[in-house]
Amino acid sequence: MQRREFLGALAASSLAWGLPGCAGIDGGAGKAGATVMTVNGSIPAADMGMTLAHEHLFADLRPYAEQMTSPLAVDRDEVVEVVLPYLREIQRQGCRTLVDCTATTLGRDPVLIRRLSQASGLQMLTVTGAYVAAGGRFVPPYVQSETADQLAQRWIAEWRDGIGDTGIRPGLIKLGIEGDLPSDTERKVLRAAADAQLETGLVIASHTGPWADVAPGRNGRCAFAQLDLLQGAGVDPSAWIWVHAQNEAQGSQHVEAARRGAWVSFDGFRPGQEAAYLAMIGRMRDEGLLDRVLVSQDAGWYNAAQPRGGEFKPYLPLFTALIPALREGGFDEAQIGKIFVDNPSHAFAVRKIRS
Repeated sequence: MQRREFLGALAASSLAWGLPGCAGIDGGAGKAGATVMTVNGSIPAADMGMTLAHEHLFADLRPYAEQMTSPLAVDRDEVVEVVLPYLREIQRQGCRTLVDCTATTLGRDPVLIRRLSQASGLQMLTVTGAYVAAGGRFVPPYVQSETADQLAQRWIAEWRDGIGDTGIRPGLIKLGIEGDLPSDTERKVLRAAADAQLETGLVIASHTGPWADVAPGRNGRCAFAQLDLLQGAGVDPSAWIWVHAQNEAQGSQHVEAARRGAWVSFDGFRPGQEAAYLAMIGRMRDEGLLDRVLVSQDAGWYNAAQPRGGEFKPYLPLFTALIPALREGGFDEAQIGKIFVDNPSHAFAVRKIRS
């Protein structure tokens, strides 16, 4: 099928789940009255539609200390001018929701996210939490000085009152953990996340492992260390997302995490990786675990420190490369809908446990 023919078929088929009148596949999140918190307020989880579960819009990738000593004057008008065409591309392909996973100290800008959401027509989520991976480059002093309870209360306050004076509430708790034996700081952050999750009902999405070391088993060890600690603190595994699980070469670890109830997120897709993603997702399907899988691209990244944001990574390849590859690889419409519609509506649904 030629690209133009595929896009036409996509718009007319059940892949256009996010378009008006195309409800998609509802596995129960909407029926249970579950909700998701977007930057524009709470929506029914069943209304998320076709969702990109891990992407980025705007970021400041300088070390946190440099961000504080040399703040940049951000031209939000320019950011919107650069980013909006990429969002409109995927909106036309049926995408309805985008989860912005930019961590709190990597340039999180909830006002900008809301502006892009309203301009594009896409529903968007932003984060609370702490990112202590990347060798500690993005760790603010308060993460070191505060107790786990103080950190949890900080994040709970953002959920209760909004981020700063914006009134915008987070839709997930984003962490960055890289130790396959977590450091003292990482353990404190995980304890804080557990308490905040139990209080708010927000899912914990954790960047897992270092990017530079892809030794088989290391990413998985980091994942299971987190899962063990969180589960020991009372967090249900279904309230935790293993972010960047594709960096773990041992597929058996993906299977084990999913069997425990965690979300396994293969979220770094780029064109040319179709075979690898088919293998990972196909293994989960064959094990009967497709309902624990999230798939996205970790794309975007308007870089505040570069002219006009530097090289922006488009969101479209998931629609023009990966989804066609899934179909050609034997995935039917219901299975594709489960990955991109049903699973996100469950993963990001607010699940309040503590009364």
